[in-house]
Amino acid sequence: MERYDVIGLGYCSDDYLGIVPHITPFDGDTVTMLDFAHDGGGPVSTALVTLAKLGARTAYLGALGDDESGQFLLQAFASAGVDTRFIQIQAGGRSPSCIVLVEEGTGRRSIHCFRGQLPLYSLTEPAREALRSARFLHLDGHSPHAIAEAAAIVHEAGGQVVFDANRPRPHTPDVLKITDILIAAERFPTAFTGVEDLLEASRRLMDWGPRLVVTTLGSNGCFCVTPTEHFHVPGFSVPVVDTTGAGDAFHGAFIFGLLQPGWPLYEIARFANAVAAMNCRRLGGRAGLPTLAEVQAFLRSAQ
Repeated sequence: MERYDVIGLGYCSDDYLGIVPHITPFDGDTVTMLDFAHDGGGPVSTALVTLAKLGARTAYLGALGDDESGQFLLQAFASAGVDTRFIQIQAGGRSPSCIVLVEEGTGRRSIHCFRGQLPLYSLTEPAREALRSARFLHLDGHSPHAIAEAAAIVHEAGGQVVFDANRPRPHTPDVLKITDILIAAERFPTAFTGVEDLLEASRRLMDWGPRLVVTTLGSNGCFCVTPTEHFHVPGFSVPVVDTTGAGDAFHGAFIFGLLQPGWPLYEIARFANAVAAMNCRRLGGRAGLPTLAEVQAFLRSAQ
């Protein structure tokens, strides 16, 4: 069995994206899109593509339909170098798809998702064996029925669990209890804890289980909290086309940094900020993902 740096268990979607000057109301005049793109999406899946492009060994655990969207997503994984052997293709299944309207000039998005019509993903013995070889398991809260078992396998083998938390869900407390590293969207710490102060909210999140809490702050970078330190890492200014996938790219890049021997936490966060910023320069959640050499060149130019 091949050994993996990161295995992801989570959501994958077929994204159609368009840049618009404004959102039209129902029955309003037709709005002309300034650009249009077709790309893969989803938190864990885009993080895995980010990792693969940077040079990590990755695999995706999830279900796709045998429809046109599923075929597109499967090929996108394969082209990026993400191992697809554990994906369960459902005959007659409809894969998740999203319509993403991107505001001209700001990159802000209005996202409308069809969640798909697929049976729940179930861990198979080959998938369990792969999890035993993984250094990290990356979760986004989807497939909650399989999360506990997958995390237990990874932990037993000495690996770590990273959780991408964008908003509280009923099963979120259970996921936090098995999480080593929490990387949260800006609104999550307060939404989950009810505490406005980010440092205090992060500390309360650590009481649930994580030993490291990182909050992404969009163009303002990120905020990191450990049991012994906390600090803000500034973001990077780039010409923004589309912010779709920026957080997902940050997650992948942050895990990539954790994989590197001796990288200080601050430099890992700075590296992840750079990858997220670079991804905002193109339309699509994965279109702007850089290679490792491109990130290194970007960071040198930013010094």
